[in-house]
Amino acid sequence: MNTFTNNKAAKYTSLFLFFVFTLIEVYYKQTSIFYILYLFWFDELIKTVFERITYMFKKEKIENPIQFLQNVKNKFFMLFVYFIFIVIIFGLVIDRNDFDLIGINLTVLAFQNIFFNFSIITFILREFYLYINTLKSNDDNYSVSNGIIILHISIILGIFSWFLLTKKLHVSMEFIGIISITPFLLLKAFFEINSVD
Repeated sequence: MNTFTNNKAAKYTSLFLFFVFTLIEVYYKQTSIFYILYLFWFDELIKTVFERITYMFKKEKIENPIQFLQNVKNKFFMLFVYFIFIVIIFGLVIDRNDFDLIGINLTVLAFQNIFFNFSIITFILREFYLYINTLKSNDDNYSVSNGIIILHISIILGIFSWFLLTKKLHVSMEFIGIISITPFLLLKAFFEINSVD
């Protein structure tokens, strides 16, 4: 297989494993809106770290290295803001009345959730493989990547899901992860599949 096919296979494999691990968590009722958002955030963080590594060691393969570096810095700043928001709002505030979900969120945050950790490992392996095999980087819309768009939409979707399910439909917090997981997975699949090149 050529490099294009290999890169495509690496991205699809990572996406497939993400789905498998997440659905296992849903089955065992060990997931939450925070779990999904934090996983999306971590995926984008890992991509951004490898982009910074690309700048450090493969600068000659970047079309506009100055703009590339500035966009990477912008993404790190945005990810820092997202981290604070996701942890405080979705990790603690939204689930404040459900100690079981708070426990799940804190377990994820402390890297004590095995399937969350497996997902992180697959993200790292994917980006390492792409780093080794990608010959050129020329993404002009770096600071508004698909990962950032997914985070934007997911945060809005997360707040909407929480409000609709708990305040309007009065669904038990125990089942919110199960009910609300589908839109997040579809969103991730849509953007990831359309970004495969």
